[in-house]
Amino acid sequence: MASDIQELLNTLEELAQLLESDGDHNWSLWMRTAARRLGSGDRSAVEHLLRAYDGMGSINDLVLGQTSRDGLFAWKPGYITLNERFESLRGKAWHLAQEIKRSSDGT
Repeated sequence: MASDIQELLNTLEELAQLLESDGDHNWSLWMRTAARRLGSGDRSAVEHLLRAYDGMGSINDLVLGQTSRDGLFAWKPGYITLNERFESLRGKAWHLAQEIKRSSDGT
């Protein structure tokens, strides 16, 4: 399980950096908070992380690479690759958190 935790910590760091690169500081802070808590041995950090995936307005609803030009919606260059990477990291973090949770619950 220690390797799952380290992999999740690495994934959360990558995810936070990717979010920051697109100007999203709210979700980046959420990921960094989860990583800091998990890194200090706080297993409730997994629940904190998983709450990011629940309900409307969750991280699942986030689409990166959006901007406006002259007051009109526009996509930033590279938005497809950006969102593919985001989806991959977001999914990986969720799966790792679920694995850690199952291991901690003994199921």
